[in-house]
Amino acid sequence: MERTADLIEQLSEIRSMMEKSTKILSLSGLAGVSIGVIAIGGILFVQYIHTRIPAEDVQLYVIAAAAVVLVAAIAISVLLSVRMARKKNLPIWNNVAKHMLIELAIPLFSGGVFCIALMIGRLYSMIPAAMLLFYGLALIAASKFTVREIRYLGLTELLLGLLAALVPNQALNFWALGFGLLHILYGVRMYLKYEK
Repeated sequence: MERTADLIEQLSEIRSMMEKSTKILSLSGLAGVSIGVIAIGGILFVQYIHTRIPAEDVQLYVIAAAAVVLVAAIAISVLLSVRMARKKNLPIWNNVAKHMLIELAIPLFSGGVFCIALMIGRLYSMIPAAMLLFYGLALIAASKFTVREIRYLGLTELLLGLLAALVPNQALNFWALGFGLLHILYGVRMYLKYEK
């Protein structure tokens, strides 16, 4: 009986070591919550200015707000994930992180170029849908290098992107739901499951 318990413990340790070498385990739940709060703040700002400035100037403010949200979200994600990796004594940068970054970058870069094309074509109502779709695809692609919850978040973002494309007059609401509320829910789940 004791021998069986020892074998189970050894198998558990081997599995843990293999997982640490093939998956990024330092994604911060607090980063997810922070991204969600920043996204909701960005959408509230856009809604506020939308009623107070001339329509021809709104697009510039929306683009500026989106850029601030993007930079803040990336910075907070990196800082909190690095902090968590150090706390758990996990590597911050390795081959797995490099592959995950490449898998994220391809759809995100493509989506960024596509959003610029939509702006040039003045198809503003489709930009939130495109952002959700390409972000969802990026998360799905990167999910093989991290925890399973990232894949589910990606699939949900993809679904919201499709809904935003089908109902463009509600696209900003779908965007707020995807980048705001879903990140907060995802972050809380990750925090409770992996960090607490």
